[in-house]
Amino acid sequence: MAKTPTPKTATKKHLARLEKERNQTRLLLGGVIAVFVLIVGVIIYGILDQKYFQANRVVAQVGDTKITAGQFQAEVRFRRFLAIRQYEQYAGNPILAQFYASQIQQMEADLNNPTTIGQSTLDDMITSAIIEQEAKARKIEVTDEELEAALQEAFGYYAKGTPTFAPTSTPFVTATLDATQLAWVPPTRTPTPEPTLDPLTPTATATTLPPTATATPSQPTPTPTGPTPTPTLTETPFPTPTPYTLEGFKTTMADFLASAQSVGYTEAQLRAYVRRGLLREKVYKALTDDLPKEEEKIWARHILVNTEDEARQVLQRLNSGESFVKVASEVSLDTSNKDIGGDLGWFGKGVMDVDFETAAYALKVGEVSQPVKSQFGYHIIQLLGRQVLPLTDDELTTKKQNAYNDWLTKAKEDLKAQTFDLWQTVVPTDPVLTPIALPSGG
Repeated sequence: MAKTPTPKTATKKHLARLEKERNQTRLLLGGVIAVFVLIVGVIIYGILDQKYFQANRVVAQVGDTKITAGQFQAEVRFRRFLAIRQYEQYAGNPILAQFYASQIQQMEADLNNPTTIGQSTLDDMITSAIIEQEAKARKIEVTDEELEAALQEAFGYYAKGTPTFAPTSTPFVTATLDATQLAWVPPTRTPTPEPTLDPLTPTATATTLPPTATATPSQPTPTPTGPTPTPTLTETPFPTPTPYTLEGFKTTMADFLASAQSVGYTEAQLRAYVRRGLLREKVYKALTDDLPKEEEKIWARHILVNTEDEARQVLQRLNSGESFVKVASEVSLDTSNKDIGGDLGWFGKGVMDVDFETAAYALKVGEVSQPVKSQFGYHIIQLLGRQVLPLTDDELTTKKQNAYNDWLTKAKEDLKAQTFDLWQTVVPTDPVLTPIALPSGG
């Protein structure tokens, strides 16, 4: 009969080895679990970072208003969407493609440089935030009715019929001159511009007359009506307007929204886009409606030379009795008016070089200046007239835009508007432009 094996008694050494193996197994299993959890955590964090954390990072701030990366990205994608639609409209039409070839090429360059649209979009969002705060302070609001009407009109539907716009031209007003002033006028030049040529604008322009070369430019700030376009792209947000019924409008808008939703832009965002434009119009009007519609203008003539010594020689000739017209024709470097006695016509403030303007406005009628230095050289100026005259439509528009720009600049300073470099790392590059070959010779 076989013997039953006697169980071996586990030694301390054997038990220690078993415990060590169990601990190693637990550690290995724990390590595997930890690595798995870490990988899952990284994946989840990446998803949350893209969907939430990154979207909520601040790219700009205006007072207490924060502009997040998510808001910024949504607007940039929509602007790119609009720009591509316009590009396709132009480049896809053989006739337009030939006529606007250089503009189309510029559109391609801008769309291929994401920061171009990104920068203008962020600037516009900052301006909109300022407008919102100003509107709130002034109790300016956009009603639902106004928003709906603007949205319909953006798609070419006018519920009350296509509007007709009445002319707003400023009536022509001539300056009144006495006999002495009339005597100053060269035979080939009248002291007041012809009515058909913009009656109250200086006869020499900034592109031809040195003193006007620093005529006050429009700042690259947002236009007073609607969202600010990119520097070189004229946005066409909606399909080409055509007269149609309310049902036609709804269909066209639905088609547009279906396209816009391809870049994640919703109807609510579109309505907010239009609302911002209306609010900007109202704030612009409130800021500029009370500006004076007339201003003191002066009529002057000048002789431009290179050096102060030359200017003093000119002054000596005039003091000795030589004709201003004769001296100007012989020595003035301003070819735009030297043959008409240096006549600059009537002009207001903010048109000429600032040093030239200051000296000219300081003169009395008939008085001849000492040499005046400007960025163009040295001038001898004679003031021929001074009178309060109405602003032309163009002058009033410029004055309003300058006043708005000045207000906006100050508001940015007061509200400590700032942008953060983060925006440059999150600016979208989609939707992507598919270039269209231009016709030969385009």
